[in-house]
Amino acid sequence: MGDGLNLKDILDIKVSPERVKRLMELTHPDVEASEEVLEYIVRQQAQYVNIQYMRFQAGIKFTNEDVRKLMEGSIDIHAHGGSDPIERLILEDDMAIEASEAGMRAMVIKTWYTPSVSRIQLIENSLKRWADSTGKRPVDVFGGITLQESMGGLNPEAVRRCLRFPGMKYVWMPMVDSYHHRKVVYDDQTGAGLRILTDDGKQVLPKLKEILKIAADNDLIVASGHYPHKETKVLAEEAFAQGVKRVEIIHPAHIHSKNSMEEMKLLAGMGAKLMLSGLGTTCFPMHESGPVYAVRMIKEIGADNIVYGSDYGQIHNLSHVHGTEWMIRLLLAYGATKDEVRKVFKETPAKHLGLETEK
Repeated sequence: MGDGLNLKDILDIKVSPERVKRLMELTHPDVEASEEVLEYIVRQQAQYVNIQYMRFQAGIKFTNEDVRKLMEGSIDIHAHGGSDPIERLILEDDMAIEASEAGMRAMVIKTWYTPSVSRIQLIENSLKRWADSTGKRPVDVFGGITLQESMGGLNPEAVRRCLRFPGMKYVWMPMVDSYHHRKVVYDDQTGAGLRILTDDGKQVLPKLKEILKIAADNDLIVASGHYPHKETKVLAEEAFAQGVKRVEIIHPAHIHSKNSMEEMKLLAGMGAKLMLSGLGTTCFPMHESGPVYAVRMIKEIGADNIVYGSDYGQIHNLSHVHGTEWMIRLLLAYGATKDEVRKVFKETPAKHLGLETEK
């Protein structure tokens, strides 16, 4: 049962209708649904049982030392800061100290309603005190601005003001204030919320084009927001046309910013980096992914096109560091190679941030 198989073989095992019928007699999902839906759920459960019980027989092995080495020098490009006006797990200075203690190389702080880059100097002061007392190297910390309603939406002047802050790296498109987020998450059918494209859906709005020019002139990363693929694609095309060198597609498997695997490949082919979400992988089925889908992303899109972002910071989840370690373990357990994980967590995000690749 699994001996001599690789993970792809296990994933490709089909659950026959006869097995589904036998399982339906032995167990059943605790939900009220049609027979067809129940059979689908049981088939999915059987596929995960195959993976859970057969994957290590397929020769997947790693050690705690492997995980430690992969954590050391890793980069988290999407870490939610605790100074948001909502419940969060940990404040930015403590986040950075915890990352430093784990030997991480860099962390990008993201906040929802105010510029995360405005925190960097305070964080660096705390890190300096920590480094002076421990003699250890502190993590590099970066930030940016999210173009929410509180920032004036697509507000070029807000972006310009942030250029003078140290550690300014990112311009994120609207997320929870996006019209699409409101439709998907809140079932808001009023059409309210921020838009990034003209009414015909073919061009970015003039103020966004101005922001893209600012990003190009200052070598900033332009990151997508909570919008559907067709709008994200137009954004990426225009960003590159305006001279932006670094484009990132944030949590592309999440329900409010969903891209299919083929659409992700298309964006990667354009030169964009795809974010692999720790939250989306470990907190499924809130979003689509899960560890099997995450490994599939790495295999099909390529580790050179993927950057890791924990997306953690929620009061009910693990800390960024503990979640990142768990993520590494899951990826290795579900078939990613150590070299692939190293690229996703170290090499590709380092290049994405404009940092030198460490040997």
